[in-house]
Amino acid sequence: MPIADLLAPPALEFRRQDIALGDAEARVLAIVDYPPRVGPAWLARFGDLPGVSLSVHLVPGDPLELLRALNAGAAEYQSRLAQGGSALLRGRWERSLEDAQALLRQIDQEGQRVFRTTVVLLVTAPDRDELARRCRRVEAVCAGAAMRVRPAVFRQEQGLMAAGPWRLLPSDMADLATREMPAATVAAAYPWVSSGLNHGRGVVLGRDDQGGIVLIDRWDPPEGSGIANANVNILGTSGGGKSFAAKVLLLREFALGARVLVIDPEREYRGICAAVGGTWVNAAGGEGRVNPLQVRVTPERDADDEEGGRGPLPGHLQRVKTFFELYLPGLDDTERAVLYDAVLAAYRECGVDWDTDPGAVTVWPTVEDVQRHVSDHPRLHLLLKEAVQGADATLWNGQSRAPGGRDFTVLDVHDLVDASDAVRRAQYFNLLGYAWDLVRRGRATGRRTVLVVDEAWLLADPNTPQALGFLRDVSKRIRKYHGSLVVVTQNAIDFLAPELVRFGQPVLDNASTKLLMRQEARDLETLRDLLRLTEAECTLLASAGRGEGLLLADNRRVWVHTVAASHEATMMSVGPSYDRA
Repeated sequence: MPIADLLAPPALEFRRQDIALGDAEARVLAIVDYPPRVGPAWLARFGDLPGVSLSVHLVPGDPLELLRALNAGAAEYQSRLAQGGSALLRGRWERSLEDAQALLRQIDQEGQRVFRTTVVLLVTAPDRDELARRCRRVEAVCAGAAMRVRPAVFRQEQGLMAAGPWRLLPSDMADLATREMPAATVAAAYPWVSSGLNHGRGVVLGRDDQGGIVLIDRWDPPEGSGIANANVNILGTSGGGKSFAAKVLLLREFALGARVLVIDPEREYRGICAAVGGTWVNAAGGEGRVNPLQVRVTPERDADDEEGGRGPLPGHLQRVKTFFELYLPGLDDTERAVLYDAVLAAYRECGVDWDTDPGAVTVWPTVEDVQRHVSDHPRLHLLLKEAVQGADATLWNGQSRAPGGRDFTVLDVHDLVDASDAVRRAQYFNLLGYAWDLVRRGRATGRRTVLVVDEAWLLADPNTPQALGFLRDVSKRIRKYHGSLVVVTQNAIDFLAPELVRFGQPVLDNASTKLLMRQEARDLETLRDLLRLTEAECTLLASAGRGEGLLLADNRRVWVHTVAASHEATMMSVGPSYDRA
């Protein structure tokens, strides 16, 4: 069979402004207008657009002909300025005259060559609706760069010839889109900014738009990459593929030997926990209770640790205070003071003071002990009743019985979906503290630990900003414990509320790697300023498909398609056969 028959599509139909390529659709566009000035790599903006192929045709031109045209244009602008006019028109004419004079210097004095330049784009898509959507993206990107693009109407066949790798430029396409440019402008289109990212080692996150792999080493990145820590933020709206991307990342980190801890409010990770033989913990009133008053054994603190204190109790007491403020948000200052005195009394009753070694304590105080010490305060006593005898008692009233941290552990709080916001936030914070202690204990083994905080917006409580402040401290310190914090959330704007911004923004800023999935308009507006997103990037994020996102890492921005291998996809969908705790 001739090779041409192998390469050619099964059907080819040229229509008014698009093409049928077998089962696919295509459209040829040409750039017909350019701004007076272009920046470096000015064509690279098209490199990250899905389904877009770019062809540039350069034909040496006659510099004398362009010089004559520029001289005539400069003379015309000088004449207009001499005649006067409105301030707006004069400003435009002055800029045009400066541009013409600059080009004259480049060509005449610097001896730059001139090229007749034609830029043709071929946009392909699986159906006509998707083709229209991708063409609108191209038009938006061009408009953002002060360029104008138009379809090759009734010239799609000639356009396909110009867009293909055959070095053909039909005269119809040359007449439509050719512009003369000096060599400096042509050279400014290069070097091509590749959308790929490959450290040669690490974890494959997916593929870029050119089909190349996105391979990144967050733990030991190449020198000069700008990756200062292994933290990752995965941000996007519901249904955009955040959890899918997180699961792909976790499976591959686990395969490379990392421990994994997940706080799971939506029961997203139960399947992969089962697949890898991990431990799934029902921490929403099931078998996995975490006593918020227990001080866990952790390694000796570094000299610069923020907790300080003579022993571990002072630092843990701050967590206990935040826990009760989340659980009982309506207390006044007097009631909080009484409650904290009761907490200290409960610790003293169990023989725990500032210098006690937690490894020597066998029985820790519980919420019931705290309630007993506020018996003289009826309101506090009543408010704590739910945590002692009611529906919340299974969460906190008793000694801890959660596992001590396996290779893959999921702390599931999905059963709290119908609980109040106060209960959900308090338990989420309680589990975050527990997981953080497990991360710190893992430093002695030298193993890497990945801590996943999914739906982290649950900690964004303006009345108790200390909860988000704790997450901020974890993001700053986890690197010292061979750890990586993966924050997955759909409401990034909640982190930037005026009452929370000093805690929330560092969480977003501190991660050296960020994966932005599809965004709602409100969050996108905020992220555009925070992360300095371009108009083209905002357009892509507003309409990104499931699993697509913009990766910010290695001082680069890469449009990535998260892809799971067949065996990984199977692991994500298996039924529960895990070690249940």
